[in-house]
Amino acid sequence: MTFMDQLGGLLDQYANGRGAASREEAHEHYDQIARHVPPDVLRGEIGPALGGLEGPQLEERVGRSAAQMTPEQRGGLLGGLLGGLSGQGGLRDMLGRIGVDPRVASNPQEASPQDVGKVAAYAKDNRPDLFHKAMEFYAEHPVLVKTMGTLAVAAIAKRLAGGRRPGLL
Repeated sequence: MTFMDQLGGLLDQYANGRGAASREEAHEHYDQIARHVPPDVLRGEIGPALGGLEGPQLEERVGRSAAQMTPEQRGGLLGGLLGGLSGQGGLRDMLGRIGVDPRVASNPQEASPQDVGKVAAYAKDNRPDLFHKAMEFYAEHPVLVKTMGTLAVAAIAKRLAGGRRPGLL
């Protein structure tokens, strides 16, 4: 039995615009998704799903989840984003332009949750490939996905529901 067989009704619910009725229900739904969707599939779907959120929505939701991360987790996620963005040159200038203290380039663990959200939103808009890769982090941390709220869970469920194609079945 494939994950689509196990989750088909739940994913169809989101695909048809009938998501969770409450935050608690969204959390339960994401637990089901994380339990049944193979990690490699889920990893590849989270970034594109979250990338569909508008800049302010994405920034706020990533920031919300970053507030629940340990400094090491926050530094790891931000370090991955900054590492990819540094190839463009002028990393400290870019950070200053988007309202992030340029010193976080040297020590990502000291970044605020809002800093992580701002850099993620910037990466989404300017380097979607890097953003998608960095968001794979969330496949290993389902609790952090749930802190993003119902909108993020709905985006992931809709993305998976749209995946009824031969490679995902």
